[in-house]
Amino acid sequence: MDTLLPGGPRIPMGVVVVPFALTFVCFVGVMKAVNGSYFGQLPMAKFWPLLRALPAAVKAGVALLLVLTAANYFLSTTGVTDEADFQRGFAGNGVWISAGAAMLAYGAMRLDRIPADARPAPSAWSVRWWTIGTMGVGAALAAAVLLLPQVHDTREVHEELRTRFEARGWVSHLVAADTSHNSFRVYLDSADPALQAEACTSLRAYATELGRSAELYLFDGVHKASRLRSC
Repeated sequence: MDTLLPGGPRIPMGVVVVPFALTFVCFVGVMKAVNGSYFGQLPMAKFWPLLRALPAAVKAGVALLLVLTAANYFLSTTGVTDEADFQRGFAGNGVWISAGAAMLAYGAMRLDRIPADARPAPSAWSVRWWTIGTMGVGAALAAAVLLLPQVHDTREVHEELRTRFEARGWVSHLVAADTSHNSFRVYLDSADPALQAEACTSLRAYATELGRSAELYLFDGVHKASRLRSC
């Protein structure tokens, strides 16, 4: 939970995967009990009675958690992000999956206590609500990936560049540095050609140490990053 807090500790990714894997196993187990299969679509005919069987306080809590999870996801994937932001989004998604599994399991338990002829059935309105909600969430996620500006920053490299080249003018325009996936991308907030030339002069030796070439990008925090030049 500490990972969810801004500035919270980063933990090894191997440790992150373990609780997420356990969460996933629990979730598919609940899906098997509720839906009859580990994977696949959860139809409204089965979901709506579970939702109706939940107490109002539980539904309100889960709705609030969904909003917070969405906000955490967008904040963790927008602008300049690093490994800590990724883990924060990862942890938030894990919490939501856990809550969703618990909600389904609790709804199924309460539904079993209701006589079969008295159980709530899905209506035309509930089917429309389910369809619109699913499409809305999908559209929001697609918009986040395609439209929102985001660059990854390897903080250790970023700080090393600032320290090594602190006397150079281009460093004040350094936004992020990314060495993931065998790349070396340096993001600046200015497209000034003189600034680019100075940055390339500084970065060539550092790029040689990494065994790869430096690529300069423009990132203003509002638009998608655009490539400037290769050093």
